[in-house]
Formats: sequence, C-alpha cells, structure tokens
Amino acid sequence: MHMANELISFPVAGVSIGIAGGVLGWICKSIRQDIVSEKAAVMGVLGAFVFAAQMVNFQLPLMPGTSGHLIGAVFLAVILGPHLAAVVLSSVVIIQCLLFQDGGLLAIGCNLLNIAIIPSYIGYYVYRLAAGNMQNKSRYLAGAIVACVIAALAGSAMVVLQTTISGVLLIPPVLFLATMAGVHLLVGIMEGMITVAILGYLASVRPDLIAGLTASRAVLSRNGALISLAVMTLITAAGFSLLASDKPDGLEWSYLERPEQPDFKPVVANSDQRMDAADKLHSKIAVMPDYSLGNTSELHSASAGWTSVAGIVGSAVCMGLIWLTAKLIRPRRA
Repeated sequence: MHMANELISFPVAGVSIGIAGGVLGWICKSIRQDIVSEKAAVMGVLGAFVFAAQMVNFQLPLMPGTSGHLIGAVFLAVILGPHLAAVVLSSVVIIQCLLFQDGGLLAIGCNLLNIAIIPSYIGYYVYRLAAGNMQNKSRYLAGAIVACVIAALAGSAMVVLQTTISGVLLIPPVLFLATMAGVHLLVGIMEGMITVAILGYLASVRPDLIAGLTASRAVLSRNGALISLAVMTLITAAGFSLLASDKPDGLEWSYLERPEQPDFKPVVANSDQRMDAADKLHSKIAVMPDYSLGNTSELHSASAGWTSVAGIVGSAVCMGLIWLTAKLIRPRRA
C-alpha cells in the first residue's frame, strides 16, 4: 500500500509530511521514559522481521490478478504498544523509501500516516477491545484478525482521501473507495491469519512478550525468542522473498494496472512536474531500487540473487536504525 508520488498533489505531500513529522515527534517525546535496553533490542528485531515480511507479496484469494503483503502494524502494536509500533514501522517505511524506492519520495508523509501511524493506533485499540482481558486465547487471536482487517481498511481509506483532496482521480471517489476496500478486506484477512500464526508461536515460547500474557511458562529465554525471530527474518529475507507474487499489489491493481484486464486504463492523472522531478531524484539516491541492483530490464531479469541481498541488507539496516533511534530517544542518565 505504498503510495507513489503520482497519487497526490504537491500541497497534500507537504501537509502530510508536516503532520507525520509532528506526530512522530510527539510520540518520541512521550515514550522517552518507556524505552529500556531490552525493549530497544526487541524493537530492532521486530522491525527487521516486519521489513522482511513485507517483501513477500502473497496472491489474494478470489482475485488472481493482484497481491498483498503484511503491514505489520497490529503485530507490532500487540507486542510493543501503539507508540513504539508507530516508531518502529515508521523507520521501516523510511528505509523502504530511501534505500529501495518503495513508495514515492514526496509521498513519504502519506505512507507514514497510512501504513505506520494510523494502523498502529487503530489496530491496537480494536485489538484490545476485541481481546478483552486476554484470558481466552481464541478471543485474543480472533481479535488480532479483526484488528488487521480494520487497520488495513483504515489505511486504504486514507489513500482514497488523500487522492481525492489532491484532485487526481479520474473516477468518482466512492468507486475508488469501494475498490480499495474490497481489495484490502482480503489483505487484512490474510495478514490477520499470518499475524495469528506468529503471535501463537510467541505465546507458546515466550508469552510475556505479548502484553497481558504472563500465566504460562516460557519455553525459551527472552534472548532465545529474539534469536528465533532473527533467524525467521533471515530465512524470510533471503528465501521467502524469492517466492513473492509478481502481481501488482492491492493499491497498484486498484488504480494503475490489472494483468487480467489488458485494456485497463489508470484511473489517476497527475501532471505536476514537481512530482516527476522528485521521481528522477529518487531514482538517483535509491541504492537498490525495487529491491534489485538497478533499474534496467537486463538487471531485473537476473536480480533474484539481489532480491535476497536486498532483503538481508534492508533487515540489517532496519534493525540497526531502530536500535539507534531507541537509544537516541531514551533520556540520558548519569
């Protein structure tokens, strides 16, 4: 659901960057006292895992022409709470944009709001409401699925709002909203199932990582659980990323291209030359655009190995940047 520059106007881009930056600044100030060394390590490992997981696009059921991927907001919020989840996922979004050209350079404010900030808070509170007192395992796992669906729908609705305000839609906003909602309903369900599987694993080996679960005995030490997640991250980044669907993701399918409909025309039009200039600048500063070595078709045709390298490098950068961010946020102690 990473938005490209063509989906928004220049003023919307500027306002979104300002809002996202202000919200993240407030969050960082609010959580300074909450971050300890152990939590910084957990944040880094979870951020790396989410980065790797987002590389694996899965084909959506009932819609063979499109795909989706894990957002990770609910998964992070269940373990870290909404504030830290927003910080971790924002770090992932920024790295995806700057290093891998995933999402537009000027659309980064929108992507921070739609992918990291809004889903983290909405997903968390929906989850807490659905999970209740956490005594019923089926209930809190079902709550995670519901939260993933609501979070995905909220993010997709924000995309429609931003494109509508930008004035780039060629179709009625209601129609675009219906298309986005239908696609991301399936994305949310699929993400919910993946989230439940991961939370179920953590609940069985280290339940205290999930807020509210402290009754059952831990099978692994805290470091052991983090190491197992790090191993999963490496396997996902280097291996599962190669199995990702080549179909357009839900957002691209909704407005840009549909492989099963060759005559489909894009339903947005943006003639702002500043967006084109931003795209050109972005292509120059991105180290591994589209998770490969370069932009040419020749390089793309033989880029499977580079996809694995990009996954490993990106996961490592995420882990390091998030850990460093947590360290910088923490208040200095005598």
